[in-house]
Amino acid sequence: MLLRLGSIPVRVRGPFLFLALVLGARLQRPDLIAIWVGIVFVSVLVHELGHAFVGKVFGLSPQIELHGMGGTTSWVDGRDVGNARSVAISLAGPFAGFMLAGVLLLASRFGLKPHGLVGAKAFEMALEVNLSWGIFNLMPMLPLDGGNVVRSTLNGLTKGRGEKAARIISIVTGGLFILFAALSSQIWLGALGAFFTWANIQAYRQVDTRAADAPLVQAIEKAYLALERHDGNEAIGLLRPVIVDQASEDLRAIALRIYSYALLIEGMWDELLPMLQKNAALIGIEEMTRYATTARELGKHDEAAKIDALILRPRKANDFA
Repeated sequence: MLLRLGSIPVRVRGPFLFLALVLGARLQRPDLIAIWVGIVFVSVLVHELGHAFVGKVFGLSPQIELHGMGGTTSWVDGRDVGNARSVAISLAGPFAGFMLAGVLLLASRFGLKPHGLVGAKAFEMALEVNLSWGIFNLMPMLPLDGGNVVRSTLNGLTKGRGEKAARIISIVTGGLFILFAALSSQIWLGALGAFFTWANIQAYRQVDTRAADAPLVQAIEKAYLALERHDGNEAIGLLRPVIVDQASEDLRAIALRIYSYALLIEGMWDELLPMLQKNAALIGIEEMTRYATTARELGKHDEAAKIDALILRPRKANDFA
């Protein structure tokens, strides 16, 4: 279901409503379950609108999605607004919920609190969702808002190198959260904590890869353009410092193929042949065959024969897979 609040598109996924129903099943009464689903919908939407409105202040174009894990506000342009503004955007969500809870409490002080069993229960549920869920969201655990605040703060203090520390803090927090859930017999919260902890462990393992991939992607794009101008030296200079073992395998393969071709057309055989020998499996038979063919066209028959030997050498079963 797609809604639009002014200029902000809001997509509501089926799992969001299903999860709200599952969480509300404990209430047993259909009327209370229906009220609970409405409260969850409004409260999560208010939370995400908090992020969205502050993002708009900083020139971003927000879009909201309500899904099985709650809600997400993302940005159409994906522009970086800096760490301080990222902290403000992250905090805006929980504090929008706190403001809604404050309005409800203020209204009750003036006698506007709903009466009757159903009304009192609805009031109680609205406070629960906006206060307790907001506090939970401020925990220093990614991808919660508190975790995003920690990451942005650490990035600001370390000039963009705070991701690993933020993931470690998230893992430790997740472990403590699982322990608390176990001691208090809250199975659902324990499962949620376990999911976040596992996701952070996986993300921690990928931090170095993501850090290495970003400059490599830029270098690959520029090296392609350099080769179109037949400037192998520029392509070599762009790629040489950023082809590192920490980069993802697919990107390294692309970069090595471009780099090898640049070395070939510049006649840098002393560097090319050892590099091909080391990375033949990653570069692949098809590309290696092209290099051998190009070497022959350039009159470099000895070098072509050496590349052929690398292609034909005995290799493990997984080579050139």
